[in-house]
Amino acid sequence: MTATERPLRYLAVLAKNTLVYIKNFIEDRDVASIMPSSPFLVRRMVEKMDLGTGRVVVEYGPATGVFSRSILREMGPEGQLILIETNADFVRRLREQFGNDPRVEIFEKPAQDVARLLQQAGAKKADYVLSGIPFSFLSAEESHALIEATREALVPGGAFLVYQHRDHMRRLLPQHFDHIEEGYELFNVPPMHTYAARTA
Repeated sequence: MTATERPLRYLAVLAKNTLVYIKNFIEDRDVASIMPSSPFLVRRMVEKMDLGTGRVVVEYGPATGVFSRSILREMGPEGQLILIETNADFVRRLREQFGNDPRVEIFEKPAQDVARLLQQAGAKKADYVLSGIPFSFLSAEESHALIEATREALVPGGAFLVYQHRDHMRRLLPQHFDHIEEGYELFNVPPMHTYAARTA
């Protein structure tokens, strides 16, 4: 593919995925965005992961697989990517893309089931959990329960990587994690607050 063809292909894929997001945004109240994440946000989050041999990564709300594709490009053959998504249309699209990749497990389940789903996938704990699900849609009780379930699902030194369009995680994460790194990605629609919360 030539240098001229690459941006054209990206724009074509972006347009197609945006239509998918808009459709699901209208039909599913749990879908928070009308566009897939930008390459800038994807790079910012994936760079926080050391995807060396045998890493286990869980992704909450992968939607059309924008982050998933980038993770798999960096992940070795012994790595494992566990995708947890509640939207049936997104799950179908994820299975079409990744169903033949032995590193990938796809579950149409809520993120709150992460411990059971890790066990079902044959993994005890995750090295990283990446989340784009909108915590602003959850009650305070639901948010704390999910964050705590995530913390318990991580190996010692593991990281919960979160991107959100609001900054409410600044108040929630310190109640569960000792070390939190904050960032902000302007080049995304909408711009995103980013967090890397690590266990001791």
